[in-house]
Amino acid sequence: MSLYQICYRSRIKSEMDASGVGAEIEGTVRQIRQMNALNGITGALILTDTHIFHLMEGPVDFVSDALERALADPRHQDVTILSRKAVEYRLFHDSWLYFADLRLDHGRELPGQLSMIMPRPQTATAEDVLALMAYIAGDLAEAQLTNRLLQI
Repeated sequence: MSLYQICYRSRIKSEMDASGVGAEIEGTVRQIRQMNALNGITGALILTDTHIFHLMEGPVDFVSDALERALADPRHQDVTILSRKAVEYRLFHDSWLYFADLRLDHGRELPGQLSMIMPRPQTATAEDVLALMAYIAGDLAEAQLTNRLLQI
C-alpha cells in the first residue's frame, strides 16, 4: 500500500471567535480521530489564533477524501495546500490525530520551528510547516520510547 501525505493551512472564519473555536474543537478532533482510525489516516492538527495547519498521511484515496471534506467545511476559508506528495513512511505512525492548541502560547519561548510560524501563520511556508510537523513527530516518538522504557 502506498502512502500519501497532504499538508494544508486554512484561516479560521472570522465569525468564529475564540470561544466558538474552543467550544467546537473537542468534538471536531474526536470526530476526525474516529474517521482517521476507520480509514487508516494518521497526522496532526495545529491550531493557532487565526489558522489551522493539518497534515494527513495514509492511503491516497482516503487522504484525498479527507481533504475534500476539509475543503467543504464552512469553518475554513483561504485553504492553501502546502504539500501534496507520495511518502515512504508516516511521520505520525502512532497517532490518528495529534492535536496541539497553540492559542495560549503567547509570550512563551518556542522552539525554532514554531517561532517561525506563530507570529505570521498566514505566510508560513511549506518548509516551515513540514519542519514543525517533523519536530513534533520526533518529540512524540521520543516520548513514546521513554514511556516504553519506564514501563520495563
